[in-house]
Amino acid sequence: MQSCRAAQLLTFSRGLALLWTASIPLSIAVAEAAMWLAAATWGAAWLIGELGAGELDGEPRARGPAGDALGLIGAPIIAFFAISLLSALLSRNPIESLLELKEVFLFAAPLVTWACFRDASWRDLSRAALAAGLLLALAVGIFQMLTSGAPPDGQPLRPSGTLGHYMTYSGVLLVAVPLLLTIRGGSRTLASHMLAVVAVGMIGASMTRSAWIGCAVSLLVFFASAAIGARRAPVTRPRLRPALYGMSLAIGVIVAIVLLAAVAGPDALYARAASIFSLEEPTNLDRLAMAAVGLKMIAAYPLQGIGPGLMEGVYQAWAVDWAVRSTNPHLHNNVLQIAAERGLPALAAWLWMMGAFLVVAWRVLRAAGPHQEAGIEARAALAALCGFLAMGMFEYNFSDSEVLMALLYVVSLPLAASAGMGGDPRAAP
Repeated sequence: MQSCRAAQLLTFSRGLALLWTASIPLSIAVAEAAMWLAAATWGAAWLIGELGAGELDGEPRARGPAGDALGLIGAPIIAFFAISLLSALLSRNPIESLLELKEVFLFAAPLVTWACFRDASWRDLSRAALAAGLLLALAVGIFQMLTSGAPPDGQPLRPSGTLGHYMTYSGVLLVAVPLLLTIRGGSRTLASHMLAVVAVGMIGASMTRSAWIGCAVSLLVFFASAAIGARRAPVTRPRLRPALYGMSLAIGVIVAIVLLAAVAGPDALYARAASIFSLEEPTNLDRLAMAAVGLKMIAAYPLQGIGPGLMEGVYQAWAVDWAVRSTNPHLHNNVLQIAAERGLPALAAWLWMMGAFLVVAWRVLRAAGPHQEAGIEARAALAALCGFLAMGMFEYNFSDSEVLMALLYVVSLPLAASAGMGGDPRAAP
C-alpha cells in the first residue's frame, strides 16, 4: 500500500515537473509554483518510500560518472548563498538586501530535475514540454511583430513574448536553443531544429547584442563538442534523410530571415552589430563607466560588498564624472555586479558554482560520448552555460529569474543523466 502511494506521488511529481518545464518560457509565477509543488510531492513520495523500507522507484542509486554530483554542485550553492546572506546582514539596508536573495528559491531546480528526470524517457518528455512552451512563446513574439505598430521613438520593435522584456525573452531563448538541438527521433528532430532556427531569428529580432554574442558562443560550443571523444565505444549517430532535413532546415532559415526583415532591415541590423565595438555608442561608454564604478566599490568593500540589491540606490554617489547615466539598477556584468554587491568571497563561490556545473556536464559527456542521449544533453548544458556566461559579460542576467530558471534546468540534465549510469567518476579528468 505504501509503495503504491509512493509511486502515485512520484508520477504526480513528474507531471508537475513537466508543467514546470513547459511554463519556463511563458510565466515565471506558474513555473515556480509547479517546480516547488513537484519538489514537495517528490519529497513526500521519498519519505513514504523510506518509511516503507523500500526504494522509491525500484531503481538502483548509482553515483554515475559525475560522482557525487549533488554534493559537487550543492557545496558551492550553499557557500554562495551563505556568503550572500552575511553580506546582506552587514549592509546598510539589511531588509532590502535580504529580499534580493529570493533567487535562492530558484535553486530547487537542480533537485527537481535530478529527482524527477533521472529516467531517460522522462528527460525526453521534459525537453518536449519545454519545446512546446517555446513554440507558444515564439508564436506570441511573432504575433507581436506582425500586429504591433512601430514604437513612437522610431526604433525597431523588440519582441518580448510573454516575458515582459526583450532581454529576458532573448536570454531564455539563448539558453533553450541548444536544448532544442538535442531532441531526436524522425520528424521530431526536424521540427525541433526548425524551432531552434526560428528562436535564433527571434534573438536577432530582439536587437539584444549581448544575446547575439551569447547565442554565437552557445552554438559554437554545442557543435564543437560533437568532436569530443567518449571514454568508451561511441554509439552510432542516428541518420536522417538529408533531403528532408535540408528542406526543413531551409524553411526554418527562411522563416528566421522573414522575422528579421519584419523588424528591421539589413541596414539596421548591421548598424546594431557594428555598434558592439563602437565607443561612440552611449550604452558602450556607459558600460565602461559601470565597470569603473564596480571596481571602485570592490576596492572599498572587497569582503562583504555594498550589499545585495543596493546598487541602484547608491550608484549615483559612486558614479564617475564621464558616466552617461547618473544611476543604474546594476552593472550589466555578472562578475562585477556580484563582486561589488556581495564581495570577492561571494564571487569566488559563484565561479565555483558555475565551474561545478561545467564539471558535471564534462564528465557525463566524456563518459557517454557526444551522440548518446546523456552525452548530447551534456553538450547542451555546456553550450547553454557558456552562452549564458558570455551574455553575462554585458548584462546582469544572473538576476533575471526566467533566464536563471531556464539555465538551471538545462545544466541540471547531466546531473539527472549521471544517476544510474554507473562508472568510475575518477576516470574523467
